[in-house]
Amino acid sequence: MKARPAAALTAPTDAAGPPIRDKIAFYGAGWQVHAEDLAGYIAGRERGDTEERWGELVPPYQELAASVSSPA
Repeated sequence: MKARPAAALTAPTDAAGPPIRDKIAFYGAGWQVHAEDLAGYIAGRERGDTEERWGELVPPYQELAASVSSPA
C-alpha cells in the first residue's frame, strides 16, 4: 500500500469500480438534509422544505466534488 498525503481527497468508487464523482455531491447534500432534519426533529422544530434545502446544498457540494481526485 502506498502512502498518500494526509490532505489528499479521493473519490469513492461504486461496485462497478469507476469514480462516483458525478454523484458524490448529491450523496453529500442528501446526507446533510437528513442530518438537518434529524437535528430539527430532536430540537422539536417543524420540518423544513427539503427540496429547497437540497437545491441550496447541491452547488457547494458540486464545487467540493470538483476538487476530489480518483484513488491511485
